[in-house]
Amino acid sequence: MHRCLWFVPILLATVFGIGAGAESPQSDPRTYLASIRPSSELQAFLDQSVASLEASDPRLRQIDVRIALLDLSREDEPLLAQRHGDTPIYPASVVKFVYLMAVYAWQDSGRQPIDAEMDRLLTQMIHDSSNAATREVVARLTGTVPGPDLTPDAYQLFRERRLAVQRWLDALGIADLHCVNPTYDGDGDLFGRDRQFLSDRSIVGGLPKRGDQFANRNAMTATGTAKLLALLATDRALSPASAAAVRARMRRDPIEQPHLAHRIAGGAARLPDLEVYSKSGTWGPIYADAGIIRHISGRQIVLVVFTAGQPPYHGDFIADLTFRCAAQLLAPAAK
Repeated sequence: MHRCLWFVPILLATVFGIGAGAESPQSDPRTYLASIRPSSELQAFLDQSVASLEASDPRLRQIDVRIALLDLSREDEPLLAQRHGDTPIYPASVVKFVYLMAVYAWQDSGRQPIDAEMDRLLTQMIHDSSNAATREVVARLTGTVPGPDLTPDAYQLFRERRLAVQRWLDALGIADLHCVNPTYDGDGDLFGRDRQFLSDRSIVGGLPKRGDQFANRNAMTATGTAKLLALLATDRALSPASAAAVRARMRRDPIEQPHLAHRIAGGAARLPDLEVYSKSGTWGPIYADAGIIRHISGRQIVLVVFTAGQPPYHGDFIADLTFRCAAQLLAPAAK
């Protein structure tokens, strides 16, 4: 019964085109991204908020934090503030929303319709954050399959196909996201040609290799992630119906998923009249979340936070920062 209710907003969004950005005018993604401007006022607010939260949580001063905040309130002038937002980091499961968007982009272009099996995989990938489902989604997106090592010629074809999502991101004008691998559980699911690809030093964009790490790992910056979410929020990366369907799949409710109380959804839930469309990630030292926060009035912000620490940080920083940003930018009367 609960799983059936999950599909209702997706169906309505797809059929009627409802959602956060359904009435936004279509425009060229590159032009829109070029219009994003740093804001000294927004930067001062973000810096002050982080300093205040660090003062009350000493653990925060011991970890790496990367943040990007976009205020989309003015359609023709999106404003940016960031802290280490241009430094790439391993995104953990945050990358899954990129593959979700790519699936709908493939459908929009007529390249690959979303059939019942893909629909099921997308729910498992986003709602349940299944790594196994993510591997199947990436395989279908790129026309690749896991298996033993490939010969040099066969590997070159595999390599070219696995870069399909990266080419889509480049075409949108987003150059600081490196999203070329699925996510793995580490139980023997990484082998053969996947290991070949992860070890490929000739592919540009992966995280810098350190020690025994792979040379071609996924990498995302907070600012690049925020820019892609801004395109999703304003219907510029996908058709309005597809963008609405993606947002519906990413809609988060900490009552339904209590672990989200410490993430963006939890912080937004402290204020009335807000909806959140986000994807979180947790892996080893990484604790992250990235999402769109929308007020009932239609005003929107995008917030991306990546934290990395040893031991990992699993505190309330993301939720607390979300509350402050939403109260300041979306619901001033609630402060």
